Amino acid sequence: MRSSSLCLAVKKMKKKEKEMILTVALPEISEELLIEILTRLPVKSLMTFKCVSKLWLSLIASRYFTDLFLKSSSRRRRFFAYLVDRETRIKYALLASSTDLDHSDTTVSVIDQDLAMSKTEGCFVSAAHGLACFRIGESVRICNLHTRQVLELPVMLFETKVNYNMWNYFGHDPVNDEYKVLSVVWDLTKEKRVVRSEHQVLVLGAGASWRKIQCHIPHCPGSGGITINGVLYYGATLDADRCVVMSFDLSSEEFNLIEMPNEVRFCWGWCWNSFINYKGKLALLNYCYSCSSNIGFFEIWVLEDAKKSRWLDKETFVFPVAENFIITNQQRMGGTSGTVWLAKRNVNPGQATRFFICDLERNDSTQSIKIRPLRGSFMRTSQLESTFWDDIENIMYLEI
Repeated sequence: MRSSSLCLAVKKMKKKEKEMILTVALPEISEELLIEILTRLPVKSLMTFKCVSKLWLSLIASRYFTDLFLKSSSRRRRFFAYLVDRETRIKYALLASSTDLDHSDTTVSVIDQDLAMSKTEGCFVSAAHGLACFRIGESVRICNLHTRQVLELPVMLFETKVNYNMWNYFGHDPVNDEYKVLSVVWDLTKEKRVVRSEHQVLVLGAGASWRKIQCHIPHCPGSGGITINGVLYYGATLDADRCVVMSFDLSSEEFNLIEMPNEVRFCWGWCWNSFINYKGKLALLNYCYSCSSNIGFFEIWVLEDAKKSRWLDKETFVFPVAENFIITNQQRMGGTSGTVWLAKRNVNPGQATRFFICDLERNDSTQSIKIRPLRGSFMRTSQLESTFWDDIENIMYLEI
């Protein structure tokens, strides 16, 4: 009897305590402070808070808040890796580093978070502000690597119905704050001369559709692209013996041709990683490896004047590397300002993979990034094509 009375008394006390807690007035938080707090939270938390109320949903989904979040997330960069079966391009892995670590303050980072995103197989086009573009066949898709949203773009219609070649580019227009996809289709003669190229652009957003734009320089894209200060650069060929650099202003949507430096005009091996951002300018990068001295050499040409196709004299940087890491003409390189990302082009899925970030000014590697071995369906895959990059978080909602 006493025990039951005691239990009843405890329940009453707890009920009174809850009532007291509920009646405590919380201090009001200003809208500015609330937004400041929200911009510091991870994407996963913000996606949960969108369910709190219509007001919070409207705020977090707004372009105003998305832009504020991008500025805040610029201090929280993550490493990404895209590994795809070279033969089928169906088996793939999209990996990322942890969001809990500041990778800028460590010399060794690990990419071990499987994003497990569907519909991202095929060819990796490029990434910008936490968004990534993929293409398989004629299907082009944009995905938000942080909200896990994947958007398939409308089918493109071209004047040429059969036997055409297609390539895509993706970038951000800082003037109009827009994300654009550029699609290029071209026809070649038997002599590998470009006789026609067609160009279309899609601006990401509600009601998006492809529209044709003018380019008076028929060309065949020969590399992936890099965007610097709102201008997209990519390698191209006009015929079998002439390689050039094409520039595409993402704001004005105008094309320009830039001649290559004389030393590399006919010998440059086009791959997407031939370009880097070097101190805010476009630079061509070549890598040479000496087996006898176990030393790697970076040769770099910096674009000084795009209108006059004027390049600065070649600079050479020496980088000591391990022989079992560098395989001549097998590396993938990509870079941000003053740095080069160096890794083997082909990855063995059953082994841990490592790539380096090299600082050209210091002539040394500043970071080593490791990727765990892949299991499951990859065990029967002989080689994977690898792409590496670093990016910021983005909560932008994708729509067309």
